[in-house]
Amino acid sequence: MDTIVQLIRNALCCVKDMEYFSDTVLYESKHVQSIWKTHLGQYQQLEDPYDRTTPLEVLIGITQFYACLSCMYGGFQLTWSSVGKLKRIVQLLENQLVLVNTNKTENKKNDEKKDHDQERHFDVTANRLINESLIREAKKSMKNIFIGLCVFPIGVAFFWLFGNSFHFTESGIIGGLTGLIDALTVMEFCLIPLLWYMIVDARTAFDLQHESTKVRAVLEHVVENTNQKEVFTHSYVNITRYGLMDSSGWKPYWQSGISPLSSIADDKENSIEKETKKIQDTLRVWFPTASSSSKEDDDDHDNDDDSNEKEHKIRNEALVTSMKQMEQSVLTLGLEGYREYLYFVLNFIAFYGYLMAIICFYYPDDTAQPKWVSHMKFGSKNNDADWTGNFSGDLMWTIEPSIILISPYYIAAAAASVPATAAVTTKATAKTKSD
Repeated sequence: MDTIVQLIRNALCCVKDMEYFSDTVLYESKHVQSIWKTHLGQYQQLEDPYDRTTPLEVLIGITQFYACLSCMYGGFQLTWSSVGKLKRIVQLLENQLVLVNTNKTENKKNDEKKDHDQERHFDVTANRLINESLIREAKKSMKNIFIGLCVFPIGVAFFWLFGNSFHFTESGIIGGLTGLIDALTVMEFCLIPLLWYMIVDARTAFDLQHESTKVRAVLEHVVENTNQKEVFTHSYVNITRYGLMDSSGWKPYWQSGISPLSSIADDKENSIEKETKKIQDTLRVWFPTASSSSKEDDDDHDNDDDSNEKEHKIRNEALVTSMKQMEQSVLTLGLEGYREYLYFVLNFIAFYGYLMAIICFYYPDDTAQPKWVSHMKFGSKNNDADWTGNFSGDLMWTIEPSIILISPYYIAAAAASVPATAAVTTKATAKTKSD
């Protein structure tokens, strides 16, 4: 809904900038006066400058007021839930440290048991992945807290844009034109870190794409050369690679936000033990168990054991499924990375365009301006720079929500159309060996 309203709001602003449909009721303020007089005129009459409000400005003002409430609520909610999420993760990590110390004491008693030591690899790897996931989500929480603190002031600043559509700034209330420029300045400052995070998200997507390509190559080597296991070991699997390989789409409950007033004791339906067991079950499919490992080290006739063949086949099928998933994710992550860069370009143009209004306000005289101001305006006059910058911002923020709405369907369609060439070939090779 926020994206749709953003599209409508900025599309209407573009219409106003270009004065499209200027001969329609959208630009006739008398219709607003008539509606006001019909419903509220008996209490208060519209006076100058409020009586100059047009139906188009009313529509823009309504969408700006929605943006005001939406950004304020969204920013507060993101910060609030992220603080609670960070608190919960800290508590879970503290419990994990206690668990590690307990396991060390118990493991000393079982060091002489080889089978137990081999099985313990699954427990150790699962707990390590849990800890890595907790740390990664803690970093995301801190990032989201900062983003929420930037989004909330943007919502507050939208109130002055809403007031400007109803000519409040012309009447001198809510700070007048100076208050509007101050609100725009706050928005500009808050947009700077958001622009930076767009670049960070793009780089993250491309890093994941590169990692997915490397992991897929390792899995292909493992499936086709089952005796070479020096690369694909428990230590090779980290939380990033696990997420790329896991076809079940594991999403631990601590990824979601929570109120800071809650505690881990309130998660009665969730437990870290359940999440650990899910990882262990997945790892047991990817890696041979202690019994199957011993069978693989025996003579050739022992490798023909039915249970060992079945486990070997299930393992290869699981790895092939992971390879197919990563084959699609290579394209998906690449498109998402380019999309983030596109978001950065669009928002940077909007940022720079809206900046012209602030510069022109503080340097109103075209003939007495510093050189850097003239360079920033590309040598144009204040009126031209102000209008062009405002229209550029409105246009970019009209294109952006369009991409947000359309791109998921395009990316999903592109990923679905990826040919399963290498994965299918590998699967056929694995099936031949198992047969």
